[in-house]
Amino acid sequence: MQLIVFCPPKILLQHSAASWSAALGQGGMLLSCASRSQEIAAHLGHTVRFQLFDNFNDSALVEIDVYELARELHAPLCVALAEIDVLRVARINDRLGITLDAEARASFYRDKFLMKQRARDCGFAIAEMASISNATEAVRFSERFGFPVVIKPRDGRGSNGVEVLDDAQQLREWLAGRTSSTFHNLMIESYVRGSHYIVNGLYIDGRPILVSPVRVMTSALDFLGGKSHDLHMLDADNPMRDRLVRYARSLVEDVLPSDPTMLFHLELFVDGNDEIVLCEIASRLGGVFFNQELTHAWGIDPRMSFLRALHDPFYRPEPMAAPLRMVGHISIPPRVGLLRDVPHTCPLDGVLEYRISARKMTSYGGMEFTNSEILNAIVAGQDEAELRDKLHQVEAWFHESCDWSGSEIAAVI
Repeated sequence: MQLIVFCPPKILLQHSAASWSAALGQGGMLLSCASRSQEIAAHLGHTVRFQLFDNFNDSALVEIDVYELARELHAPLCVALAEIDVLRVARINDRLGITLDAEARASFYRDKFLMKQRARDCGFAIAEMASISNATEAVRFSERFGFPVVIKPRDGRGSNGVEVLDDAQQLREWLAGRTSSTFHNLMIESYVRGSHYIVNGLYIDGRPILVSPVRVMTSALDFLGGKSHDLHMLDADNPMRDRLVRYARSLVEDVLPSDPTMLFHLELFVDGNDEIVLCEIASRLGGVFFNQELTHAWGIDPRMSFLRALHDPFYRPEPMAAPLRMVGHISIPPRVGLLRDVPHTCPLDGVLEYRISARKMTSYGGMEFTNSEILNAIVAGQDEAELRDKLHQVEAWFHESCDWSGSEIAAVI
């Protein structure tokens, strides 16, 4: 099998050329965006075959050109590592005859309305929801179920386009900014109050190799609003850990049309009645620093293992019931202004990995997607309390160590 892997530059640069070479196997190649062509070329060298495209995420021609490329290969298989590529990869594989109805199956992992509809039909709790195509449908939903409401794209990613509206006036203001032609692919749902959890996992040949739940202390929407995004693994004696693992496995194995070898990223809430409420699930790992977090915790790189398993029939790691150690991770967003200086190493105890993606003397305008943070760090600890304490230490130290100028100064410079 010759893997053709759709891969954003940010993911591509997280792994060494040697790691990519081993994971892709003979004849495998990476596809990515030409916006960071020099950096990618220097990173991969001559070790890994790759091809770059202008406007990779949004160009309609990418899947046409990749189809033509793939049909010249003996045994191609297109693979998506980011949510935006899931459907176009499925379409290419279907067109090549490698898969049958892969696009229809993948839609349940991309279309949040279809996903939740199917989960509800199978007895899983979801928030009240509706697809909306005009202003009247949005108002009627709010009149029936009350506020707050959440409006978002059915196929959104990175929390982009998500709006939480607290009352009728905010809904009216939101509607005032739209036209009748901008209601395409939208849904509305009731806001769920509760604790936020994420479960990431890896399946190979239908077996769960790892299923890893974490508690999220800051929501994705708060992250977009400028707060740090911190999360940590759960204690072995925390009953929520096994409960979330069972929930995730049931959703993947019994409810959704899942590929036997896959990655997944599940977000959910536990409400005031202690009921698990589905937020969404994707057939890829979460963004930010999840792959590194899982690698440190479980001793296996899930992304590289997933790719290797697709082309190497002899690579079949054993399922793991528990992590090797407890970890947490934090992602810190940029402030609005000019970043004059930023620390490139961290002296704090217990920090396993520390990555700066910010550049000195660069002006920032805040977050746009949930993957535009400027710092990622992973810490190790003995339990949840110690992990939370260490994450707070990293955040405080980082803010104290950065030198920011206000946005008005940045504009002058």
